[in-house]
Amino acid sequence: MVVLCSSSSSSSSTNTIIETPDTEVILKEILNSKPTVYILLASMVRFMAGFTIAAWKAPLFLDLFPEQAVSFSVDNALIIAMAGSASTLLGGIAADKLAAAASPPSASSLASRLNIQTNATNSSYSSLPSSSSFPTLNAAQSRLLVPIVGTLLAAPLWALTVYANSFNSASSALLLEYLVAECWFGPAQAALYAALPNPNLRASTQGVFSLLTAVGNLAPVAVGALISTSGLWGFSANTPIRDALLWTVTPAYILSAALFALAAAELGSTEKNLLKS
Repeated sequence: MVVLCSSSSSSSSTNTIIETPDTEVILKEILNSKPTVYILLASMVRFMAGFTIAAWKAPLFLDLFPEQAVSFSVDNALIIAMAGSASTLLGGIAADKLAAAASPPSASSLASRLNIQTNATNSSYSSLPSSSSFPTLNAAQSRLLVPIVGTLLAAPLWALTVYANSFNSASSALLLEYLVAECWFGPAQAALYAALPNPNLRASTQGVFSLLTAVGNLAPVAVGALISTSGLWGFSANTPIRDALLWTVTPAYILSAALFALAAAELGSTEKNLLKS
């Protein structure tokens, strides 16, 4: 895309041509970064799990414990407000602490290896590895530990919620599930920005990240099809709601954690190649 800018004064006028990248070029540059792609895919799958729970946990509890409708409404509101918010806050704090523990002890030494001026190192290479608490992990990788661990822990806790024998057990498992599951968002976004090869693409990448919420909302629709009489494209009709939610959400959590782990591995590989070059 080419933008023509004109400026004039009493003595002269000039035209300046500014070239701006096309959308296709921007998307290609974003998708050429393997860690960025893995983080986006992990986030998309995580959205699927989260949106499915948000849409179907009330029908699940009403199906399992119909006499506890009022109690569920109260418990659900408290779980979202308290456990969900606490998880989001604590996840961000934990990710920052892990990243700080992985910060390089000597920015100037890394700058000399990379032939980069020292005054730009602190901002551009704050995620490079160190010999501190996590000698094999850089800051971006350390932040990804939070969504990896939290999402993995959420999988069995959701299974316990779905197959609990009592309302109190199901509510307790759901509380714990929210405490570990909702910690992923901030650390994932921070790692996503660190993974970008070009910092000027942050706004565009955020747009792609936001579009993934639309894809994530397809998962609750699929669950609705599974439990309906027609099934999902004719398959698995009349699936019990317990089974439908167990075999969609739990694998989604595990797959999301695996994709976050792949992103962390790619971030390490990318950095090693940079240090060797």
